[in-house]
Formats: sequence, structure tokens, C-alpha cells
Amino acid sequence: MKIPLVLSFLFLALIASKPLLGAGDPKPLLDINGEKVLTGTPYYIVSAITGAGGGGVSVFPTRDRCPRNVIQLPSDLDKGLPLLFSPATENGDGIVYESSDLNIRFYSQDALCLQIVWRVNDYDSSTGEWFITRSGVPGNPGAETLLNWFKFERFGNTHSYRIVHCPKVCDTCATLCGDVGVHLLSGTRRLVLKADPGNFLINFIKAEEYNFLHADRNIIRMVN
Repeated sequence: MKIPLVLSFLFLALIASKPLLGAGDPKPLLDINGEKVLTGTPYYIVSAITGAGGGGVSVFPTRDRCPRNVIQLPSDLDKGLPLLFSPATENGDGIVYESSDLNIRFYSQDALCLQIVWRVNDYDSSTGEWFITRSGVPGNPGAETLLNWFKFERFGNTHSYRIVHCPKVCDTCATLCGDVGVHLLSGTRRLVLKADPGNFLINFIKAEEYNFLHADRNIIRMVN
């Protein structure tokens, strides 16, 4: 059966107007359910290794009103504090992509704690590591905010990712590059910038779904 010439041109026009996803195109981050990670939606970052891998991320408790040191909790039963991801360049589709520079910030409703964005900070000369704090500012990609940008890189053919700091938001800047890993310091699992990759592999869990599911379970336990 021959396709009429007009319909052939129409078919070709539809193909040309639809972007094709190639091997070099950015791939969306996926949560543990295989769903795309979205901007403006809170997620838990948890260790991809259950048990001894530790739990979610939080801040080290101190007497300060707004403690700033970012840590990983020791128990995988504790999902920590939810996080939001804000790409340096918005695609307009609300999806967070692999290997794209972004701000990581705690999802906080505390108006007194204004600095909630992750930042590479506090160099430790004894270990050669930079600690991760929540002392950054959101947005404004460039030389002045260079230490505030991170990205997620897929680890193998899984839904697990590495957290990487190697920003591309300033073409003329010399940048630090390394993986975010865990440094055990006086019993506390502090997040640091490390030279060796794969020290801290993570998964994404949508916070609202997790909280709703576990709230239902708690209600069932109370009823029974």
C-alpha cells in the first residue's frame, strides 16, 4: 500500500518536531521505584547498601540554633531529613537529570534557618578532605557560588548514584572535583569530599510516599 505524498510529508514533519532521545542525551534521575526524580519534590537520600551502609542524611546536632555539619545517620531505619534539588539550568520539565549541576538543600520549614544549601567547606589538612556543610546559598551559578554545586552520577546499571562535586557553572574557574563520601569522626559519619569514588552510594525515596505508607502502618499497629 502506497502512502499518499501529502501524508508522507506530514509523517516526516511529526518525526522532525519530536526530539529523539539519543545515547548522549541527559538521562533523568530515578528513585527506588523507577520513577523520575522531580524538582520541588522532597526526597530522602539513603544508602544503597542496607544494614551496615547506614541511613539517611541529616545535620549534626549542636547547641546552635541552626547546626550546619551534614552527616549520615548510622541506622538504615532512619531516613533522615528530606531534600530538594534545584538544577543550575532549568529544562522546564521539572525533571532532575544525571550529571547536571544542582543545589542540594534541606527541605526545612524553619524560617530562622536560612542557610540550608549544601556547600563544600571546612578543609581538614590532616586528611586532605573537605567537609560538607549547609552554609551555601541557592542559585546564582558562577564563580561566587562554585562550592555550592553538586551532581548525581549513576553507578552501573542500577538506580544507585554517587554524589559528585565537580561544577561546570564557571568555564574559567579552577574547580575541586571529588565524590561525596563518609568520614567516621568520633563516632559521627560526616559527609566529606573524597578522592576515591564509590564510598557512598545512594538511592532516592520520595518523602511523601514513604511518610504516607509508614503513617498507615502505624495506624494499623495502633488499631490492632
